[in-house]
Amino acid sequence: MTVRSRFWTLAAAAIAASGPAWADQKVVRALGDGLPQPGMVFEDVRAMKLAPGRRIVCESDTDKPRLANPGLMKVQRSRGADHVRRCAVFADDGTDTWSIAGVPTALGEARLWLIFVEQGAQGRYRLAQFSLWGRNAEWDKAAGLLGAMLGEPSTRGHQLLGWQDEQHETLMFVDEKYPDEFAVAVGDVRLRKLMRSPGTAIRE
Repeated sequence: MTVRSRFWTLAAAAIAASGPAWADQKVVRALGDGLPQPGMVFEDVRAMKLAPGRRIVCESDTDKPRLANPGLMKVQRSRGADHVRRCAVFADDGTDTWSIAGVPTALGEARLWLIFVEQGAQGRYRLAQFSLWGRNAEWDKAAGLLGAMLGEPSTRGHQLLGWQDEQHETLMFVDEKYPDEFAVAVGDVRLRKLMRSPGTAIRE
């Protein structure tokens, strides 16, 4: 399990123990125009509009472009990983090599990671969680934006704020491994439960 995975697991447990704070899908739209809503189907998210020279790449893709860091999209071999798809936005650096890239958001340019989970007998994949990774200088702006829409956080910790209702959970946190940036992660509670099979690692 990665550092970010452990951070999310502990933070989610803290939120669940501290009571509800109501969320709204308007939060996603406030974070950035065109960002996907948790619960959207895989095909619709992959069709989202991106800047020229950018594309969504997933671990499960059989036609991945040449990546500057192939390890970012290494296929998971753990039990349960077949039911999860992890993706991110990449950009061509001009030499036909693709690197992790940002998308425009209310917090400035931020890297977008996406996690999909298989739901139901039809094998449809839906967006369980997305996370935006931006510069630490935008922390106060993000906290103010989310606080204005969601109210007081139900969870507060060292470099951690969290809100949850029956359908969505929203976290702001700093991973000590990446001290110069922070993440805003928005997930669907029910879909995230489908991800919690033994051996399934979660990467933000």
